Amino acid sequence: MKRWSPQTYLKAGRAAGIPEDVLQNAVKIAAQMQDGCPPIFSLKHLANLTGVPYPFLHRTIDRTYQTEAYTVFRLQKANAGHSPDRFRYICAPSPELLRVQRWINKYILSNLTSHHASYAYDERNGVLEAARVHCQATWLIKLDLTNFFESILEPQVFKLFRSIGYQPLVAFELSRLCTRIRVSGNPDARFWPGEHASTLPYKDFRIGHLPQGAATSPKIANLVMRSLDEKLYDFASRNELIYTRYADDLIFSSRQPFDRALASTHIQAINQELRDEGYWLNRAKTKVVTPGTRKVVLGLLVDGPAPRLTKAYKKYVTDHLYYLSHPEISAEAHAARKRFNSLQGLINHVSGKIAYGISIEPQWGAEQGQKLKQICGRLPVDYVVFP
Repeated sequence: MKRWSPQTYLKAGRAAGIPEDVLQNAVKIAAQMQDGCPPIFSLKHLANLTGVPYPFLHRTIDRTYQTEAYTVFRLQKANAGHSPDRFRYICAPSPELLRVQRWINKYILSNLTSHHASYAYDERNGVLEAARVHCQATWLIKLDLTNFFESILEPQVFKLFRSIGYQPLVAFELSRLCTRIRVSGNPDARFWPGEHASTLPYKDFRIGHLPQGAATSPKIANLVMRSLDEKLYDFASRNELIYTRYADDLIFSSRQPFDRALASTHIQAINQELRDEGYWLNRAKTKVVTPGTRKVVLGLLVDGPAPRLTKAYKKYVTDHLYYLSHPEISAEAHAARKRFNSLQGLINHVSGKIAYGISIEPQWGAEQGQKLKQICGRLPVDYVVFP
């Protein structure tokens, strides 16, 4: 997409016979845009920019579709037992909706910056960098947010697009394209703060939420949570703590004198900040890690000067390499026993694990990679997905 120019716009508009007051109003609206985001004057303009048909966009926003634009998959969370929230719902957008969401990501959301304490969903090696911050901490407070994406509601997304400079109607339409309603239990317009949805030309006032699986959800979640990140970062600074957030994983660490009573006090204060912003702690995943115990952040050991892979992670990889290379064990049988659809699928899986290992411990990862390549030279596989 070419950079928007008011001079080019005025020239083309005058040549097309568009009234001068309409053109000048559009230029005035465009001047309000922040952070280099492109102006969008109407839903038809968005349809033209994205190449997605206007009728589809309007049906999605107005919720007059016969078949919604998401395919929903229900997956059981690991180690969730019989808890009420033991399932995770993944919402895969239709090709048309995915196209417009990717456009919003590329041309709008990519211009905006998340809080520096937020490490997920950006170009950094977020897991490694977030873990590195907590290396050699003596205490850890590990917290988890309940229903992370679903907790972020349509009015918050609307507010984000308004803050960029989009007019209320366009901001509302963008927020609808990035959110989804549940089958039941949706808040309605009574809970819409500030600029009221009922003043807009759409009749369905149910409030949607960010769906996990939408292309826009990760970046929007980080941007919406910036105010919370600022509050938690300030809290951490006042209390000589280090704070990071990786999606719904909140980590606070300390190298200062500490005890469980102080940790409990901090958790209560943090929980109040979360509730004030509309989020809830997953109590089952709240952990206080004390001196002398193993310290793991986002799956990495942080008890030394640099993050390291856990023994369990390394053993998982080396066990696969052992069975794949064993002269008396069929590689295909091993893949089937581990419930992979094919030997190639298992090779791809192990390759991905090794590639991640290289990003954390390059020497160990490179050694395992060479072993995998040698093994694959003797197996009936087409290729090795490996850097």
